Amino acid sequence: MDAHSTRIQALFATTEQVAAFVLTQFLSKNFAISRKVDGSEVTNVDIEAERIARKTLLEQFPDDCFLGEESGGVAGASGYRWVVDPIDGTASFARGVPLFGTLIGLEYENKPFAGMAVLPALGERISAVQGQGAMHNGAPAKMSEVSTLQNTMICTTSFDYYRQTGSESLHKKLMECAGSTRGWSDCYGYLLLCTGKIDGVVEPLLHPWDVIPWLPIITEAGGQFSPIAQGGIASSAQLHDTLYHALHDDITN
Repeated sequence: MDAHSTRIQALFATTEQVAAFVLTQFLSKNFAISRKVDGSEVTNVDIEAERIARKTLLEQFPDDCFLGEESGGVAGASGYRWVVDPIDGTASFARGVPLFGTLIGLEYENKPFAGMAVLPALGERISAVQGQGAMHNGAPAKMSEVSTLQNTMICTTSFDYYRQTGSESLHKKLMECAGSTRGWSDCYGYLLLCTGKIDGVVEPLLHPWDVIPWLPIITEAGGQFSPIAQGGIASSAQLHDTLYHALHDDITN
């Protein structure tokens, strides 16, 4: 078995393992919430879940790089990098809302080629390996075929992120051009996109762990991703250019 294959197996197994741990803690409601320096919420479950992922992966592949939302980076020399968000949607998790998930992505030579997201409280899982298609709960995943903006449903997060990134005009353009918008955000929005239930996701603020695990899934489900503001736009390939140009104008990253 080659280096890619062994790591892909580890990616799937570790994402499931970490997500199962997160779910037990969510159901127990026995966790502590605090604030990071940037004001965002974090729980002791985020920290422990990332520790589990880091230990599990680096014990198997000690020469790999690792980047986690909570613990930062570990250097490596193999050319591979694991990118982990133990709980994408901590605000939902902390409030008992089931729209959160565990994300793990795998890069080789700085290019994402495999990723998985498990939303354990919903029983949803989606994954992709470059060139092999995207799979959702055991079946092929694909995006919607909507190609005109007036018929779209676009998901985004709260206006706070537009304000934080100085991209209020991007929010205004989105409200003007989209057929409909919804606030389903974090990993749930990308899950809806990659399973054809919505038509686009616009996020003005993304960190590597928010999006790298999704990039192979988006591509393999028939979509595209482009940077905008300090985040990005994701949609089906047939809609992407139209949405990008409707929003872009003077918005740059």
